[in-house]
Amino acid sequence: MKKILCLFSALTLVLTSCSSDDENASSEENLLLPKTEKYSYSSNPDENSTVTYKYDGNKIVSLTYDGEEQTMFTYTGDLITKAVYVESYEEGTRTRITTFTYENNKLKSSLQTNSENAVSITKTYTYNANGTISRVSVVNDPVTKKESVNSSSILTLDANGNITKVEVNNFSDTFEYDTKYNPFKNILGYTSLLDSDIFDREVNSINNMTKVTERTDGVVVGTTTHTNTYNSDNYLIKSVSGDETFEYTY
Repeated sequence: MKKILCLFSALTLVLTSCSSDDENASSEENLLLPKTEKYSYSSNPDENSTVTYKYDGNKIVSLTYDGEEQTMFTYTGDLITKAVYVESYEEGTRTRITTFTYENNKLKSSLQTNSENAVSITKTYTYNANGTISRVSVVNDPVTKKESVNSSSILTLDANGNITKVEVNNFSDTFEYDTKYNPFKNILGYTSLLDSDIFDREVNSINNMTKVTERTDGVVVGTTTHTNTYNSDNYLIKSVSGDETFEYTY
């Protein structure tokens, strides 16, 4: 399976000029939620899939892949505190559970466990004075009873809360965005998850990626571009990157 907020204000629609500010104000009245996401991979059609989303208000209840694999969510207040991924196969089921803790409504840690083995991964987040976030990932091996640092990285965010840069040692990924709306931005608690992959996203952003630049020792080693299409409310309905296409219905 391909891995790759809540807005509560009720605004009065004012018909003025066709400026971008007016378009954004108009869009905020339509708090759209994605119903389906269709993923197409032209180089390997066997990986094509459709995800269906279920909600309680603007809280995500579950996402289901082609009617089989499923992730189910638990909230505490307005924050997602648990995600249970279940995959069925001939011999039984596999389960991956991720739990989240917060401090002052900011993500503090996540713990991921897998039913296939007892290995667990803990990520902790530290909010630095300069506005960046330090993330440390630790693997706990149940056999050796040892913990080892899997990765240590620095996250940089823009004014909208989008992650614009991830630095790991001498490697970095830089993300560029449009000014339109990510399909998931109105899911309560979505952007608070930062870089969690439970929605099959590299980062959980308000806006949509247009370009990803990979660097090693400051030298560009790879670039990925996204060509995006939007509906009349400025929400993403299609994103194409190379052989991959994502399409959304609301």
